[in-house]
Amino acid sequence: MTTRISPYQLGATLYMPATRSDLLDVILNQKIPDLRSMVVCLEDAVREDEVAAGLANLQQCLHTLRQQDRGASPLVFIRPRHPMMALELLAMTGIEAIDGFVLPKFDNHSFAAWYAVVQAAPPHMLFMPTLETAQMLDALAVRELCARLQDEGIKARILALRIGGNDLLSCLRLRTHHAHTLYDGPLGYVVAMLVTHFVPAGFHLTAPVFEYFQDHTVLQAEFQRDLLHGLVGKTVIHPSQIAVIHQALKVNSHDYEAALRILDDTMPAVFQFEGAMCEPATHHHWAVQVIERAKHFGCHLHAVITEEASAAFS
Repeated sequence: MTTRISPYQLGATLYMPATRSDLLDVILNQKIPDLRSMVVCLEDAVREDEVAAGLANLQQCLHTLRQQDRGASPLVFIRPRHPMMALELLAMTGIEAIDGFVLPKFDNHSFAAWYAVVQAAPPHMLFMPTLETAQMLDALAVRELCARLQDEGIKARILALRIGGNDLLSCLRLRTHHAHTLYDGPLGYVVAMLVTHFVPAGFHLTAPVFEYFQDHTVLQAEFQRDLLHGLVGKTVIHPSQIAVIHQALKVNSHDYEAALRILDDTMPAVFQFEGAMCEPATHHHWAVQVIERAKHFGCHLHAVITEEASAAFS
């Protein structure tokens, strides 16, 4: 049985146009160090007149991938332009070599078409619907979509829900600013609203891209806010952003030790640890996520992943 992929394995997810000539080097030869996940994009990153070239390049890559042991290569997802293209991609030779699809413009209008794609895909493939249309600004529409996603035919196939920040800002006639985090504008409300609907329903969400990559100061600040909202990873568009995100995903050693104690069945119902109240009944979910993050990204300072941590998580 294939081990279930954890959404925490995604880390910084790099989007790359399907027209790139170095896709195989990135996937198989570790051209980009510590890349954990990537999306080969046939949607917004590819012009209409480049689609045919992108599809041909992808098919060539798939021929090679199906003959290779990917080993420690990054997780590979494809973002098609629309459901019809996704079905065409599923018919490509070698498509079984990828890990799944990112589903753009996913909302109540497109749900049925994307559901058909999920049902047609090989059982090992996972999906990351992107929440990026104007419907995601409407709490009632979000609630309706959340209810639809409880369908057992799709829920188990969803690795994470991706928040498409640039498209959502476009709906508001806005763009991110190099000196401000997304939380300084109306998108902060949208992220919080999506989290409060989808996380209690059992989903993980990833954070939108920060599109400026020459100075990482604001990116660092923004991702700290992402983490405070419970987001599990972030879209990136430049390799220099990867290390910033992965460093931030390391767990504080104090949080790690607290999580171990919270998950220890021998601890009291309420106890203190380093000046803070710990209550396993209410802090259990937080502790599980801390241990899961540490499993994939380690800890700051002296804490390390131990057999005790693995036992606590299981």
